Amino acid sequence: MVELANFMSGPFATLMLADLGAEVIKVEQPRGDPFRRWGRPDTYVSAVFANCNHGKRSVVLDLKDPDGVDALLRLLEHADVLVCNWRPDVAARLGIGDEVLAGRNRRLIRLYVSGFGPTGPLADEPAFDTVVQARTAMTEALSTTGEPTLGAGYPVDKLTAIMAVQAVLAALLTRTTSGRGERIDLAMLDAASYLSFVDLYTGRTFVDHEPAEAVNRHSSAVRPVRTSDGWLLVAPVTGADIRRACEAVGRPEWGEDILSAPDQVNLVHALFDRIETVTVAASTEVWLGRFRAHDVPVAPCLSVDEHLADPQVDHNGVYRVVEWPDAGAVRVARYPARFSSFGPLVADAPAPPLGADTEAVLRRLGIEPAAG
Repeated sequence: MVELANFMSGPFATLMLADLGAEVIKVEQPRGDPFRRWGRPDTYVSAVFANCNHGKRSVVLDLKDPDGVDALLRLLEHADVLVCNWRPDVAARLGIGDEVLAGRNRRLIRLYVSGFGPTGPLADEPAFDTVVQARTAMTEALSTTGEPTLGAGYPVDKLTAIMAVQAVLAALLTRTTSGRGERIDLAMLDAASYLSFVDLYTGRTFVDHEPAEAVNRHSSAVRPVRTSDGWLLVAPVTGADIRRACEAVGRPEWGEDILSAPDQVNLVHALFDRIETVTVAASTEVWLGRFRAHDVPVAPCLSVDEHLADPQVDHNGVYRVVEWPDAGAVRVARYPARFSSFGPLVADAPAPPLGADTEAVLRRLGIEPAAG
């Protein structure tokens, strides 16, 4: 598999495929992926680059040089998959447009991630996660204050990466019968819209019965409640859960009153407002015990370090700590799916230094590095 991708959406997709066993060759321009030194890290690569690129091989090719383009084309002749997240017109300008690639390797699956799609009025616009959040109304849907609010942690990039993996695996399955590769276009705009519409824009589902409010405010009304020594997240979803939650805090009479709220959003606000008047009087541990005794979904609001030390996280083997030569001890997250035929899946080899595998890969293609 060949990766022509920078930042997060493409590299995170190929990381997942590397976790699943693919050999990923990350082809970088001489300056490297901009995320390599993101935030001026003390280590040889940034944490976000390491988290998206461990277990891969790095090859540097100058694609403004005909020799670099020729080396890339020879590499792609032997590849199963290409993942690229450049702007739509860049590959063609470099002489490696989709028609060229399909002609060189009919079995090659070519996945192109873009901000807004390969054609259309926004096709040439630069796009990052936050830009797409704004254009797809996520900044309205996630707001609890009336002002536009961004979702933290680049959710559009990560969702797009997950959908890219699904598309690649589907194309590989199709190829087993067709014998041919496939061009796949995946726009971040489309991925973010697909994510949000399922539950946030429910007011626009039934076109002939649209309410004034397009956004489902129910999920944003859910909030942690304060305890005497921290915060707790209680998640009573059904009417039975709500009644049990009221019993857990010693106020069973609240149940029917809350359930009579005129709509779901008011119901949720009423629930948490009342519960918090009681939970502030005792510790998080006390309330965990009481809610659990009434079978109400509940969790403490942990810090990152508390999450890392969580016994269930340890039991599941969510993270592994490995030694990398240029960074020392490094924590990596395991691919979450478990297969009965395999052990834990994680490509935990170090994130490659820029160009670390250039000579080895070029020689594998019969190219002497000095000439390439």
